Amino acid sequence: MSRVSPNRLDRRTFITGSVAASFLMACGSSGPRPERLGVRFPDGIGTTFTAAAADAGPQRFPFVLIANDGLPVIQDAPETIEIELMFDGSVIAVETVERRGAGQFTPYYPLVFTPPAAGRYFATPDFGDTTTEFRVSERAEVDVFQVGESLPPFDTPTFNNDRGVTPVCTRSEPCPFHEMTLTDAVTSGRPTTLLISTPEFCQTDVCGPSVDFLIAAAADRDDMNFVHAEVYADPRNPDQGPRVELAPLLEAWDLKFEPSLFVTDERGVIVATRHFAFDQDEVNEAIASA
Repeated sequence: MSRVSPNRLDRRTFITGSVAASFLMACGSSGPRPERLGVRFPDGIGTTFTAAAADAGPQRFPFVLIANDGLPVIQDAPETIEIELMFDGSVIAVETVERRGAGQFTPYYPLVFTPPAAGRYFATPDFGDTTTEFRVSERAEVDVFQVGESLPPFDTPTFNNDRGVTPVCTRSEPCPFHEMTLTDAVTSGRPTTLLISTPEFCQTDVCGPSVDFLIAAAADRDDMNFVHAEVYADPRNPDQGPRVELAPLLEAWDLKFEPSLFVTDERGVIVATRHFAFDQDEVNEAIASA
């Protein structure tokens, strides 16, 4: 896929910035007084676009609640919030969004809706009048594969062939999802789940536990392939400078964030995705959709 966004940042800068922002969010506020919505996704303002409009189908936007001290609310977060969505000067929806974050530190609220067109959107929560802006682009300007599209085969690293990625898995005890390549998985005639994450180098509550979530979800599934791919090619190399080389998969797909989860059916067609922030329940739900 070769799609170019007019707002493109350097890939390494974007990923590094995302990880840093996630760490700050994970620090959290003990106060239960939310004032506004904070984004846990690239909002398209000074960043690359990751959300596509209209024919791309439903898009997912995880928010956190920001307290009056400027940090995310981590205690006494409400079970649900209502978010009013505005586009082109009109209210297009009022959505009730459930709290998520089981097994994590910071609660989050994944808003899911189908943007009717590219442009500027404004989200206002029911607990205040402060509006959070985010932007949606045309499908051709978004590099991320969407539900309904085929997940391309790719020779991801395995324990038998690291393909220049070291280590193949940065989890303290390497996960079992490096026995087959993504190519083998999506051409096997079985559903496949691909997780892109780096446990050692993103240890916040956003992406740190994502591999453990997948291990738990895979325990009772012998009818599906599971593949984990690391983000960086050689992250422990002290001689590569401040910008760590990305793994070949992220370079090829022009992927600018992590963690990222793709679930396909037996034909290799994507049936569910989860990006930016997801918990055990959301991983289970995504896998169940296959």
